[in-house]
Order: sequence, then C-alpha cells, then structure tokens
Amino acid sequence: MSINDSVGSLPAISADLLLIHAPAFFDFRGRRDIYFPYLSTSGDVPITPLYEYFPLGFKTLQRVLSERGHDVKILNLASLLLKYPELNVDALVRSLHPRLFGIDLNWMMHVQGSLAVAGVLKRVHSEIPVIFGGISATYYAQELIQDPRVDMVMRGYDTHVPMLQLLESLGDEEKLRQVPNLLWKGRSGQVRDNGYGHKPQRFSCGIDWSTLPPPPASRTLPILEVLSTQNAGCSNNCGWCAGSRDAFRRTHNLSRSVIRKPLYEVEFEFRTLRQLPERERYHFYSVGSYTESRSRFDYFLEQVAQAGFKSVSYEQFRLTDEVTLRKMAAANPCTVITLSPESHNQRISKLAGRGNYSCDEMERWIARALDLGICEIDIWYFVGMPEQDERSVMETVQYCARLLKLFKGRNVVPLLCPMIPFLDPGSNFFEAPKRHGYRVFYRSLKDHEQGMERASLIHRINYETKWLNRADLVRVSYQGVRRLTELKAEFGMYPRGVAESVCKKLDEALEFVPVVHEIDSLPNASIRRRELERIGDEILRLDDAIFFSGVANQAFPVPREIGGRWFDEMLWDSASLENLAQSAAA
Repeated sequence: MSINDSVGSLPAISADLLLIHAPAFFDFRGRRDIYFPYLSTSGDVPITPLYEYFPLGFKTLQRVLSERGHDVKILNLASLLLKYPELNVDALVRSLHPRLFGIDLNWMMHVQGSLAVAGVLKRVHSEIPVIFGGISATYYAQELIQDPRVDMVMRGYDTHVPMLQLLESLGDEEKLRQVPNLLWKGRSGQVRDNGYGHKPQRFSCGIDWSTLPPPPASRTLPILEVLSTQNAGCSNNCGWCAGSRDAFRRTHNLSRSVIRKPLYEVEFEFRTLRQLPERERYHFYSVGSYTESRSRFDYFLEQVAQAGFKSVSYEQFRLTDEVTLRKMAAANPCTVITLSPESHNQRISKLAGRGNYSCDEMERWIARALDLGICEIDIWYFVGMPEQDERSVMETVQYCARLLKLFKGRNVVPLLCPMIPFLDPGSNFFEAPKRHGYRVFYRSLKDHEQGMERASLIHRINYETKWLNRADLVRVSYQGVRRLTELKAEFGMYPRGVAESVCKKLDEALEFVPVVHEIDSLPNASIRRRELERIGDEILRLDDAIFFSGVANQAFPVPREIGGRWFDEMLWDSASLENLAQSAAA
C-alpha cells in the first residue's frame, strides 16, 4: 500500500468529529516481510486478521453528539482498504477536514495500525488534534499520551458527556482543563491530566440503527448483521479477558463490575432496528445477555420478537433454563445459542473462568434445547488456556467428533479458536502471569506495537503458557482446526471440496510459519532482511489469499463480500471510491 501522491481525489469531508477505525496492521498490502497466515483471528466472526470490527461506542457517540448539534462521521479504514486495495491513504486523508480526529484502541491488536494511522493524520493535517479512546487506550493512557502522534486520550467505558464537553472546548485551553477523563497536551507540549472522574452508573445509550449504510447491490452471500449490547463490564471472571469482572473494576477503579443500559434506551434501539429496510434479511447478535437479570432479559426478548430478524444469536455463560429457552425460540424461529466452555476438560474450563457444567450435562441440555425449538448450538473451544497441553487440545477435537456424531444433522457446530495474537492487557492472566502458568513477552504499549511488526506470527503473540510455548501454540492450533475441519466434512457439515480447500490453506500455514519464523529469529538484522526478501514473493502470494477484498472464516469458510456488515462505514459512495481506485491503478 503506497502512501505517495496519486492521481485523483475524493469529495471533501468535513465534520466536528471524524471517528476512524484502523486495520490491525496498517501497511498490510504489498509487504514482503510480514506473513499473515490463514486463521490468525477468531473462527466465528465475519472479519479478517485486520479485525474490521470497531467498538459500538462509535455508534453511540455518533448519536449522542449528533443530537446535540455536532456533525459526527465514521470511517472504517480497515474495511475501506480491504475492499479498495489500490486506494492511496494520503489521498484519502487529504479529503478529510474535521475539527477532531478520533481513533479507537479498544482491542490491543489494533495498536500498530491505530498509531500508524495517527502518524499519517499528523503528517497530512498537523493542525487537527488526534484523540484516542477505548479499553486498551484507557489501560495504557499514560504511555499513549507520550507518543508524538497522539494529542489526547479519553479514558472511560462511557465517554459521551466528556466528549460533548471536549467538542465545545476545542481551541480553548482554559476550558479543556475542565473536561473530565481527559489526558492532553497543551500548546507547549506539556501533558495535562484532568483526572478520571466521570464514571456513570448507567451505561451508554441505544444505537440509532437508522443511520446504517445500505447493503451492497450484489446479493452474493451478503453479511447483513446488526447487534446490541445491554451492559458494560461483566459479572463473570474469565482470566484471559480484559472485560471480565476483576479487570473491569481494576482498569476503571470501580467497585461495580456491570454498568447497565436503561431499558428505555434498549427500546429506542429496537425501534430504529424495526425501521431498517429488509430487516428480515439481517442476523441479530445479542452481546452480554448472559449478565442480564431474568426480568431485563424477558423485556429484551419481547423486543426481539417484534423485530422480525432473519436469525438471532445469544452467547450464554451457563446452560439456559427451559423457561427461557422456550421464550428465546418463540421470539425468533432461527435462534442460535453460543456456548463457550473453552475446553472439554472441566478443570481447564474452570481455570479459564468457565466450568459451569460437565460435558454430559451440556449434551443433555443441547438435546433438550433443540427439542424446544432452538435452531442451532455453536460451541467455542479455545487454545491457550491454563494446564492445556497438546494432548488436551487434541482430546477436545476428539470430543468435537463425539458432538458431531451425536447431533449429526441437528446444527450443533463446534469451533476451535486459538487465542492469538494477544492475551488481553489488563486481564487477570496478564496482570499475574506466573500465578496462572503464563509468560508475557510484551508488557508496554511500545512492546506490543513493535511485536505486531514482526514477520513471524509466533513472534507477534504476546504470551505463552507452561504447557504450550508460542511455536507450539500456533502449531497445535492449526493442527487442531485442520482435524476438526476434516471431521466436519466426514459428518456432512461441510462439502468435501470446501473442507479440502480449508485444509490446503492450513497445510500451507503449517509448512510456511516455521520457515518465516526461522528467518525472523536470525539475530543479524541485515541478514534477516535479506532472507525475508528472498521469500518475499511467497509471502505476498499467501498474504494476498487472506486479504482478497472479502472474508471467509472457520464457521463459514466460503468467500463473502465486504460491504454489508454493520461496521462497514466507508464514508464515500462506491462510485467515488471506485473512480479513485481506478485512477490509482492507472
């Protein structure tokens, strides 16, 4: 991806606040020295290793600030550059003229891309301030504000009031001193800390989904999805998660671990969802339902029933009771429930923060849930948990074979998801790694940014365990997913040709990861660069198979186009983008 001048331009965009979501790795196109192997992200989310999801806070900020007279726009640069790889980043940025740029650093995997994009913004528009926000930005706020590419950091899980006050204070340093939660640099470059005191007891607001961009004209396997979250934080305490009970309290210095959305905001959100054209074609994903009380969840299900979505999915922490199962099935004829026991071994599951039920209990529950009208059960297993060695991972895969056989033809879908590249900073395992059998390689913001720039996926991972070192973590994960893919073909879940295609990509990764890693481990930098250049053509070939202007994941391993996902906010119309892309290519 070149950042040199190019022919052509885009219509100018002005705004009070322009929120930009960066790719996890900024310069992912045309790099001959960084290998992105197949499967290096979640197995069930319709994204690539660039992690195109932006935090839902973008949408709530847009609503709150817009209702108070401010022009707020969203640009998903990750989606845009995937769909239009020829686009020149400088040409894009020159067309942007907001009063303030906002970049999310919510998930740590965006650290390299977010800071690199901030660097481009400062180079092209040095006069426009850049502010960061999100969970990881809050955790690393003091280090982040020292970076010359960053002018401000807004801490918090709900920053609506501070951001409103900030927009009304831009350019006035005396007023900026009064903005809560803000770290910022004055004109002299001195860092000022306004404290972190705005911690509301109610969470967020409902998203206005009426502003959702229309789906693409093509109807070839579109990904049409919307979602809702009813709370921030969590009542559960999974050790690997930065949003868990202890991690949430620690990061935000709170006694409470769950901040709930008012029901009238939930109702607002669903009212706008019911206004979506062709909403019967959309999948709806409910986030955080497992922390809701029965009465609040019953109210939520009433809203789901009125919405008329194509399908609905809920993640459930425990085995849902029969009364609730009946209500979920009644609310939508295609209801999907996701369980995430992390391991078939209940001891490992408990050490990971789960372990609420045995395999036998889960099997009996699955059979009953399907009989009650639940359409599909997805079951997530992780790789990278405490006491989980190679044998345990493969035993999990064998247990998946049992599930596939037991529920053949009944939409029970096991998934194996390696926890890569990062163990969440701020999580219990990250904070006390030795206690849980972990070793953490990257502790600082800078460590993680530099780690993401390593050629080898193994070196990009920020942790290992006593039972699986980084190289074994990658190898065992790929071997496990490969075997699970074969099993899904054997039991008729995947067509044989689809499974063979997936296995071929996994085999390529298993063969090429060690090649890249050996070179990336060379101590002499000049020799390392020379050897990476020698295999550069193969790196490009394999990377291009991952970044192909579309997405295919473990759950749905068939290429699907980018442009219909709720987070595909591309700012300009497709004609303008295609014209610029053609000019750049010429």
